Amino acid sequence: MINQAPNNELAPQKTPAPYEGETASGGEATYSSRDLFRDKTEIRIEHQGEMYRLRITRSGGLLLNK
Repeated sequence: MINQAPNNELAPQKTPAPYEGETASGGEATYSSRDLFRDKTEIRIEHQGEMYRLRITRSGGLLLNK
């Protein structure tokens, strides 16, 4: 979609900001564990039809199990 500038010239559309966790360059994404886990200590991740469990350990580390 193209926006109209006040002088009736065509103005370029602004590029939307990337979603949280995405980078504008399309490189690696970074997510905060606080955002992923919220108030939980374990989350499930589906990857290529397999279910994985990612949990926060008592010592504060992360453990991924299939």
